[in-house]
Amino acid sequence: MTNINTEYEKLVAEIHQGMLNFDGFENLRVEHDVTITGKSGATHQIDVYWEFKAAGTTYRTCVECKNYKSAVKKSHVASFAEILRDIGNANGIIATTSSFQKGAVLLAKENNIRLVLVNHLIKSIHYTIQPIMSDFENTKFNFNQDSAKEALKRNGLDKYEMNFTYPGHHPLIDGHGEVAVRLNELINTSNLVEGHNTLDCSKYYLDVEGLGPIQLDSIEVDMIHREAQPIKGLVESPNSAKAAIEDIVDENVHYLHDDGTVNDVPNNA
Repeated sequence: MTNINTEYEKLVAEIHQGMLNFDGFENLRVEHDVTITGKSGATHQIDVYWEFKAAGTTYRTCVECKNYKSAVKKSHVASFAEILRDIGNANGIIATTSSFQKGAVLLAKENNIRLVLVNHLIKSIHYTIQPIMSDFENTKFNFNQDSAKEALKRNGLDKYEMNFTYPGHHPLIDGHGEVAVRLNELINTSNLVEGHNTLDCSKYYLDVEGLGPIQLDSIEVDMIHREAQPIKGLVESPNSAKAAIEDIVDENVHYLHDDGTVNDVPNNA
C-alpha cells in the first residue's frame, strides 16, 4: 500500500521543483527524503531538500511536510527551527494540507520559516442524484357543517350527492370568491410526511358544482414517496492544474500542472 505521507512529500517536492524552474533555476535538483548531518553530529531526516553554492558557501533549503487534518502547532515549528540551526545556512519551509496555529505562524516569522499550504486540486467530480418523487392520493375534503347546510338551503335542497374529480390545479378560493391557492400548491408547500396527513383549510372554500362555494374544515391526503431513476453525471474543472501551493504570509499562489510546470495562474493560457 502506498504511504499517503510519502506521496504528499513527493507532491511537495514536485511543486517546488516546478517553482524553481519557473524562477529560472533549472539546474537545481529537488531531492526527496534526504539525511543530513548537522554541526552537532546529529543526523536529520529532511522530507524535501535542495542546495546550491555561491561564493564558496552552501545554501540549503529544507522542507518539512505535515500531511495533517489538524493545524500545525507551535511546537512543530520550534522543533524544525532547531534542526535548521544545527544544519546551518538553511532556509526552512513547512508545508501542510491544513492550517497553522497562530503561535506557529508567529514563531515561523521570527525564525524566517516559510509556511505554505500544498493541496491537490479537484479536477473532476462524479455524482449520483437519487430523485424522490412525491405523489398524493386518496384526497378527502372535509366541509364545515354550517357552511354545507347553508349551501343546501341556498339551493333549496335537503341533501346532495355527486361524484367529482378535482385535478391538482383546481383552485381553492377565499371568502371573497378569489383564487387563494391551487390544490397541488397547497399540498406541495405543506411539508407533508409520508403516509396520512390532515391539513387545516378553514380559511379556504371549494366551489362545488351545483352548490357554489362551501367552506372547508380540512383536507386529508395520503403522501407516497417513490424513488425515480438515479441521475449520474460528471463535473470537470476548467483548470489544467492538479495541485496548488499557497504562501500564507505573502498570500501568493502557484499551480502545478500535469507536465510538471508551475505558474501563477490556474490555466496554461
